[in-house]
Amino acid sequence: MISRHDMLDAIIKECEICKHLYTKIPADTFDFRPTPGQRSTLELLRYLSICGSAPLHVVLNGSDWSLWKSFSERSATMTAEEFPAAMDRQIEEIKNLFAAIADTDLRSLDVKHPRGEVMKLGTGIVRMPLGWLTAYRMQLFLYAKQSGASDIGTSNNWAGVDRAPAQAK
Repeated sequence: MISRHDMLDAIIKECEICKHLYTKIPADTFDFRPTPGQRSTLELLRYLSICGSAPLHVVLNGSDWSLWKSFSERSATMTAEEFPAAMDRQIEEIKNLFAAIADTDLRSLDVKHPRGEVMKLGTGIVRMPLGWLTAYRMQLFLYAKQSGASDIGTSNNWAGVDRAPAQAK
């Protein structure tokens, strides 16, 4: 089974990659949305600023998904410039929440996905905060590319680093 430390490191890495990708978004494109029905880049940043910590708060409080609203409200007025600090706050919240989780709870505590599926806490952490951060990080990468950040690539998306310059032959 994946360890608590491994899960925490993976979630934090996703947050750090999101912060890196944020720096690649052209400043005048935060209102970009691929189609009228999709989130804008700013709305996506707002969601990313809570989608790692909010589900942990929810499942550690009886899987009461009505608690989500307070996190959504917290992010609703966040500006694009506030995103890095919001991600740092989220990382600290996640670290504190993980510190309060007993190892036995990862394997034995039943939690509920917002769609109603019941699973063990460890599985829920992988499927919800880690899965959501990974999925929406990929969306952020695609939004950045579509907004004109043509110089970013695989290393930016998967490692949160700029690609190495080509070596002279």
